[in-house]
Amino acid sequence: MKLKVRIVLLITLLLFSQMVWAAEVSPEVRELIAAAISGDVSTVNDLLSQGVDANSTNLSGRSALHFAAFNGNLMTVRALLAAGVDADLADARGLTPLIEAAAFGHLDVVRLLLQRGVNINAADQSGNTALGLANRGGHAKVSELLTEMGATESAGKDE
Repeated sequence: MKLKVRIVLLITLLLFSQMVWAAEVSPEVRELIAAAISGDVSTVNDLLSQGVDANSTNLSGRSALHFAAFNGNLMTVRALLAAGVDADLADARGLTPLIEAAAFGHLDVVRLLLQRGVNINAADQSGNTALGLANRGGHAKVSELLTEMGATESAGKDE
């Protein structure tokens, strides 16, 4: 069931993403985000070497790192971090790459982001934290790691 839900979420996200592209988002940024979504590290590295800003976002404020973390694309996350991406960049709803990775149980991505010193207790606009979403998603190993590293659940939506 979780796989079906994830697939539906991904399809919805992809369809929605196509609707929010605007002239302000360059073709290179669209290509970077598409490569991050699919985990195409080679294209990500090529675009970054050509000078595409790793911190570029779509109109929702979602960067390539958000999409890579959401999909658990560890190698893409590594490439973006190596390029100096802001690992704590929040989108328009306050979601950070750590919150995205934790919500979907991507343990290795969560671990890597924590090693980079991201804000472990960042919360989105609804009060959701990485730990709260990992707990609700039943991602025990992610929850355990976050707890060991000092994460707390915020009041409100997480409880």
